[in-house]
Amino acid sequence: TKKLSRAEKLLGGLGGEKSRWISSSEQLGIAYTNLTGDVLVSSGIIAYLGVFTAAFRNEACTHWVGLLKEQGIPASAEFSLQEVVGEPIKIRQWTIDKLPNDMVSIDNAIILTNSNRWPLMIDPQIQGNKWVKNTHGDQL
Repeated sequence: TKKLSRAEKLLGGLGGEKSRWISSSEQLGIAYTNLTGDVLVSSGIIAYLGVFTAAFRNEACTHWVGLLKEQGIPASAEFSLQEVVGEPIKIRQWTIDKLPNDMVSIDNAIILTNSNRWPLMIDPQIQGNKWVKNTHGDQL
């Protein structure tokens, strides 16, 4: 009877997992559908928009997503470089390495790590400099 009660507790505890798995499955299906457009926009950001402000990047992304929709290419309506290309474990390590935990800084780090060359960094508060030294100090 102890085994039976433990099994019932286990099944009761896992009951909430079903709804979480269904939700995760639906989100994964949507991400899969939008993959082509999202990767295209991500590539454009990494290749062309690294030097621009966050406002201009958002404007360009919105325009690009609109063009994709006109051509019938699925893409996320609310595009996020962190959602498409970012790796949560790396992003957490970057914040530990003194990268500011804001969208622009994290997007800049994603662009930097996915580029072939080091970009020119204008860094008046020396936050990016600290992050680069902490993250890539042994490679400098």
